Amino acid sequence: MTTSLDPRQRAMLAEMGVRVWQKAPVDAAPSVVVDAAPPAAKPVAVKPTSVAVAPALRQPAPTPQTAAPRVDVATASTLGKLPEGLSTMDWATLTSAAANCRACPLCEHRQHSVFADGQPAVGQGVTDWLIVGDAPNDSENASGKPFAGPESDLLDAMLQAMGLQRQGLGRAKESVVLVNALKCKPPAQRNPHPEELAQCSHFLKRQMELLQPRMVLAMGRLAALAVLQDTLVDSQSLPLGKLRGQVHQAHGRPVIVTYHPSYLMRTPADKAKAWHDLCLAMTQLRQTSPP
Repeated sequence: MTTSLDPRQRAMLAEMGVRVWQKAPVDAAPSVVVDAAPPAAKPVAVKPTSVAVAPALRQPAPTPQTAAPRVDVATASTLGKLPEGLSTMDWATLTSAAANCRACPLCEHRQHSVFADGQPAVGQGVTDWLIVGDAPNDSENASGKPFAGPESDLLDAMLQAMGLQRQGLGRAKESVVLVNALKCKPPAQRNPHPEELAQCSHFLKRQMELLQPRMVLAMGRLAALAVLQDTLVDSQSLPLGKLRGQVHQAHGRPVIVTYHPSYLMRTPADKAKAWHDLCLAMTQLRQTSPP
């Protein structure tokens, strides 16, 4: 990362916990004094000793392998029907439909449907930022709000570094709505099955149609898959690192892929990469801003 940053950029990085290092002047390098090597010690004769050899141990009988535990897989027979008329629902009706959805087995494990933090701005027609997260965690399942729990503070710091904030926390020049790729929490911390993600993507697609976001920020691999699955053929096989650093298109909207805040809490060394992703998203949005 370049060190030619102005004070505002440095403040943004500090909010995210990204440290900027300055190169030390070449002539400021301290001299190193090396002590003279001590005289070599005289070799000491070592008296050989005998080593007792233990008798060969009898090999234990092989343990029979047990069958791997069965994992429930969502199939066409376990999937239910999506709510009728989903593609034409307004925001309030879509919220209620998600709370009562029985389209996949994940509904059996939810405490609350995690629909959104924020809503379409009345009279504006467009939302500046749609931020998409992964599957709900325990805190999100309990509260019904995306990006809840330990990563909440880090996300707020990232938004503040971008000059943004969640709806309801004050006025900002640009509007923000937070959603998750999945509305229900998978059981036992497992990853969702592709069929489950595909079912839930219909809700995300309708959210995007209603919000009309000027920029979509997909935080996490599941979020990227959900947003890009209709436009990027090989998105299922690409790691998140291969999806970063470029502007994608989905449903007629620009999409930037970056790391989820929960991942950044486990891997803080990648915060600098996330900062570059946020800069790319901000630059792209400014370039497409209406006059």
